[in-house]
Amino acid sequence: MKKFLRLTAIISIHCAFFPVLAFSAVTDDMRHDEIAYFQAPEDPEKKIEVYPNPMTEGVLTIKTGDQMLSVQILNITGKIVFNAEYQPGTYSAILELSKFEKGIYLIRINFSDKEIHTEKLMVK
Repeated sequence: MKKFLRLTAIISIHCAFFPVLAFSAVTDDMRHDEIAYFQAPEDPEKKIEVYPNPMTEGVLTIKTGDQMLSVQILNITGKIVFNAEYQPGTYSAILELSKFEKGIYLIRINFSDKEIHTEKLMVK
């Protein structure tokens, strides 16, 4: 007799911003109480605040829940137009970007645990 594996995906909202997926794997000969559930980590992303966005005054604030090592800003073609490195223990930065032209940029934040986070920034 062949055993069939059924996967059921249940999508629920764990918090305001990050969906959490729970999967159950069931074979035909398993009882209901033997179903294995797998859940994504509670907070898969770092808490990062980048404001104001869109930026109009030329000053950008970045606050994180983890230590930042560097911040790079790239223009739409991928060229690095701003680069700043920080000492360990840095959790926020205020960037003076008044010379930026109007447009869309990418902010790349490098963290102490080798993780990189990218945000979109609009300059008006």
